[in-house]
Amino acid sequence: MRRVLLIAMMIGMGVTASASLDQNTTHLNATEPAVKSELKIPTDVVLSNCMLKAGVYTITCDREMVTFVLKSTGEVAVSLPCQGAALKDKIKETSAIYEKQPSGYIVLDKLYLKGSNIEHVF
Repeated sequence: MRRVLLIAMMIGMGVTASASLDQNTTHLNATEPAVKSELKIPTDVVLSNCMLKAGVYTITCDREMVTFVLKSTGEVAVSLPCQGAALKDKIKETSAIYEKQPSGYIVLDKLYLKGSNIEHVF
């Protein structure tokens, strides 16, 4: 019986430690500046569960959601929750990190928006 209780406590402590690690990899939305920027995406890329076509996008982060709008049509391509680690300083230039998958698809992995201090991840 004690062994079962000990195992249950260890599992509980592991879950708590895991949850606190996840909290350290995110940020407090209230301290984040709202930003709007443009990004030219050179090729079709996967973002979360959608495909962004190549083109110029206006990207807005209102602290809660990151919204991608195709500039040529004004169409909202996708809106995703704002999440990612807080950075020490504000970003000086908008940029994106792409990662090629074994399947051949290219994924937008990280997004840095000018004026923001968040490493946006999706």
